[in-house]
Amino acid sequence: MLNNIVIGSYYPVKSKIHFMNPVNKMLCTILFIVTSFLCKDPKIMLLLTFLCVLMAELGHLPKSIYFKTFKNLRLLIVLLAILYYFMGVDLDTVICVILRLLNIVLYTTVLTLTTAPTELTYGLQKVLGIFKIVGLPVNKMALSLSLALRFIPTIIDQGNKILKSQASRGIDYYASRFGGKVMAIKSMIIPMFILTIRRADILSESMQFRLYDINAKRTNFKVSKISFFDIFIFVIHAGILGVIIARMVIK
Repeated sequence: MLNNIVIGSYYPVKSKIHFMNPVNKMLCTILFIVTSFLCKDPKIMLLLTFLCVLMAELGHLPKSIYFKTFKNLRLLIVLLAILYYFMGVDLDTVICVILRLLNIVLYTTVLTLTTAPTELTYGLQKVLGIFKIVGLPVNKMALSLSLALRFIPTIIDQGNKILKSQASRGIDYYASRFGGKVMAIKSMIIPMFILTIRRADILSESMQFRLYDINAKRTNFKVSKISFFDIFIFVIHAGILGVIIARMVIK
């Protein structure tokens, strides 16, 4: 059950997406999400799907990872399709909604799988840096978001250990019927979060022992530069968003 969740993990391989500037990755992700929500044309949505698949291919990640991600969404997609059918929504809108969900999930999965935790924090700090003008704690926000993403695999690991320990005591999630599955999940949630909170406390104490200062000016061992590929990918994202905005203005 929990092994199909891959968001928050980092998969280190050599690819153009891995070597992209983290700030550019964050900007492209924001542009893609905004474009997906503004798009109401199935043809342009298919173009966004092609762009998303292209990014996934350039990431050189195993196809099984994406299959696991989409496997978790199959029930939600069926429920959305049934709901929109009974609401009398036209087919184009249903296609756009389903593709929007799949595209955003796949794109954010590619982002987290191809970006190291330190690069992700660096990119978030730079992108959110504009909000320093209004006094928002950008460094704390970026660190909190990156730690939240990176704690997803920790929670999954703890949950899998608890499921295995329950199976050894006679509560097997995979071999049980619906009632047994509900009981297994209920008995898993509380200890899973207790163990996760303990891990978070250990992380907090280790950061304090190392005199980590969130407000200190930090340097980076690896300096990320803007390449031609970064500019090319950004122009594609910005161009698609510009086309959608132009069509909205003309209408």
